[in-house]
Amino acid sequence: MTPKKSKTVYFPNTSIQMFPGDVLYSSVGRSTYFVGHSVIIGENYIVKEVIPGKPGWHMLTLDQFLNRHHKNDHITLLRSSSGAQAAAQWITQNIQHFKQYNLLNYNIHNLQKSYCYKFIIQAYLHGANIQLVKNPNRLLLPNDIKKSPVLQRVAVIRVT
Repeated sequence: MTPKKSKTVYFPNTSIQMFPGDVLYSSVGRSTYFVGHSVIIGENYIVKEVIPGKPGWHMLTLDQFLNRHHKNDHITLLRSSSGAQAAAQWITQNIQHFKQYNLLNYNIHNLQKSYCYKFIIQAYLHGANIQLVKNPNRLLLPNDIKKSPVLQRVAVIRVT
């Protein structure tokens, strides 16, 4: 039996390779209704996100995610040196448990009521036992993702 070869995926129009567990942070602007947004790359390179509405969880291709952005928007690619694959696997297996977009639920163990930044932190905490922030039981903000000591900035990519 031949081992299964893993797929190589690149961020469009770049030579930057994407990996399951990568986090994409969309800057505050018109495309994100001026609040910013974060998603995680799940298994099979499918973008996983939670947003307000029904259903609140979505699985998108990278192109579908990018098409939501305006030309010249910036997306920051963040990567963890460990646990990324486990976080991607956990979110792929648990995304359907999300039920309601809720900024006021600070319980990091409650996946039913979550929001985009908390969702990313939950994937790493529950999937890889890695804390992206010191205190996850509070309102989590865009800077918590962007300035996490665990996530390294790989690139800032301009949407074309």
